[in-house]
Amino acid sequence: MILLTPKLDFIFKKLLAGDTGVLTDLLNSILVLPKNRRIRSVKVKNPIVLPEEITKKYIILDILATDGSGQSYEIEMQVRRSDSYPKRALYYLSRIYAGQLEAGEDYEKLKPVIGIHFLDYEMFPDSEDFRFRFEMRDIRHPGLSLTDDMSLHIFELPKFERIVRTGQMKDALGEWLHFFNHAHEEDKTMRTAYKNPAIHKAFNILETLSADETVRHLARVREDALRNERSELFYAEKKGLEKGRQEGRQEGLEHGMKKGGQEKAVKTARNLLSMAVLTPEQIAQATGLTTEEIRKLQKRKRK
Repeated sequence: MILLTPKLDFIFKKLLAGDTGVLTDLLNSILVLPKNRRIRSVKVKNPIVLPEEITKKYIILDILATDGSGQSYEIEMQVRRSDSYPKRALYYLSRIYAGQLEAGEDYEKLKPVIGIHFLDYEMFPDSEDFRFRFEMRDIRHPGLSLTDDMSLHIFELPKFERIVRTGQMKDALGEWLHFFNHAHEEDKTMRTAYKNPAIHKAFNILETLSADETVRHLARVREDALRNERSELFYAEKKGLEKGRQEGRQEGLEHGMKKGGQEKAVKTARNLLSMAVLTPEQIAQATGLTTEEIRKLQKRKRK
């Protein structure tokens, strides 16, 4: 039986929201808390995924959970690139944080909110790291924190794959990231390399989900919805690029447009390459760049 990929956001949520023990282990692997502060259990506040939801445009299939101390977690698998992602991520965390209080309640009742996002693309291609943690700290004095009540952990799965050699899973977090990247293509013999019992449990859950015809059908529906969404974004960018060219010609700004248009075309090409649905020739046709230029960008992305 071919396993479904846990990088599909629908399966990601079904896998982790359905077993809080597995989710708790993932959180502890990421946060690396002292033994006396480790998370003992979590409660998922939005475990159900309604079939009619998975085809909606731009729906976020995130997991909202709280632990015994009242801390909130927003966990998601981000499968598509979006320019609005940073603002949306901040908005979601802020909304969860502010939503803890009823009118007139004291601010001291507010508990920390932690975002944990796995990206199936590279958000920071110029950085050599694959994991990031954003908090409210002073830019000149990073040791000074205004508050630790809001933080966002970001993991770039493709970059992890490039930086860490296949099979090299030195810690609990490394095992989890490797699992997300490869679970759907590993047989039972290959699974013996995992030391974490929680991941072996996750494999059992993934097998159960993969054997369920209803889940497999919904997974295909979700993949189709994401593919259509990417196509819409592709044609929207193509239309915007063509409109920009026409406006530039009309205004007689050939020199300025050549530079600005080239930069925009390169940015668009990088976004389309990250989607991995079009050939270099198709991307070249859409952006106005040459096929050779697209292949060079593709090679840089792989390095």
